[in-house]
Amino acid sequence: MAERKPVTSRDVAKHAGVSVATVSYVINDGPRPVSPETRAKVEEAIEELGYFPNELARSLTRRQTATIGLMVPNLKNPVYAEIAESFESVCTASGYTVMLTGTDRDPAKEHKLAETLRSKQVDGVVILPSEEPFPFLQLFQQANIPMVVLEHDLADTHCIVIDDRQGGRLAMQHLLSLGHRRIALLQRETLSPHGHLRGVGCREVLEEAGIPFDPDLVIVGKAGQAAGYAAMQQWLTLPDPPTAVFAHNDMLAVGAMRAVFDAGLMVPADVSVVGHDDTTIIDYLNPRLTTVKFPVVEMGRRAGQMILESVQQTESLPAQTVTLPVELVIRASTAPPPTC
Repeated sequence: MAERKPVTSRDVAKHAGVSVATVSYVINDGPRPVSPETRAKVEEAIEELGYFPNELARSLTRRQTATIGLMVPNLKNPVYAEIAESFESVCTASGYTVMLTGTDRDPAKEHKLAETLRSKQVDGVVILPSEEPFPFLQLFQQANIPMVVLEHDLADTHCIVIDDRQGGRLAMQHLLSLGHRRIALLQRETLSPHGHLRGVGCREVLEEAGIPFDPDLVIVGKAGQAAGYAAMQQWLTLPDPPTAVFAHNDMLAVGAMRAVFDAGLMVPADVSVVGHDDTTIIDYLNPRLTTVKFPVVEMGRRAGQMILESVQQTESLPAQTVTLPVELVIRASTAPPPTC
């Protein structure tokens, strides 16, 4: 059996009775205009022959690959999955393909993935890095690849953050308003300086209320439900355990709630729990979780818009940091402490 050769633009031109240049004008929508009749003939020939343009050749001509890189810690956390989904919808609507990678918050893996995306000549990249400093960002800077960084506020770089300080304040103000005074803070390790502002906001509110800060009620642990479970177990062994917990994210909060139940206690009758993010997982909890709403979809959408603007501009845009607002969503996991 003879080997089937790939269809070329010359084959399309011959089939349509036009020049190769005209086929190129139709495929690339320019630079010269093509009459509707001629365009219809070329498009019909493309469909009949099953022709697919050589994307590598087109990217060399345009000096763009129509691809955008997205680096997130992982897709197990619903927050990152929702950011990716929102981001991809913006990019694909503008004709760009998203190359999604998970870093596992491993600096060595981040660097390796950055090298890969640079070698693929992505037009731009959006990154949610682990912790500063970020030497791998230089790989994109040296290649003049536009970047947007999420959840970090860096100089001379387009960034998108949320109002973490306000998130911490909202959670603590809510718990104080219910009468809680023994409030535990469950933080996640390897946070960005911006992420630490959630704890700063909590302590500000305690100080304003004249409540002494108790270091025994602060645990910094790993991400995930297991870390939340272990932290809650540790607090429940204290002579005076907390009556409420504010967790850095919903996943930690879920683990803390399970530890309360396994100890024979109830949420919120014995311990109130507040999370952060408002992820889809909390729709299936009982009781449903009070949480600080992270504008997940908006972050993905704004990141897509920002990177596309940077990619499509002939001149670099002045770096800016966009801060997205948060809000407290009160549900059934918080109530006055049992002594009230």
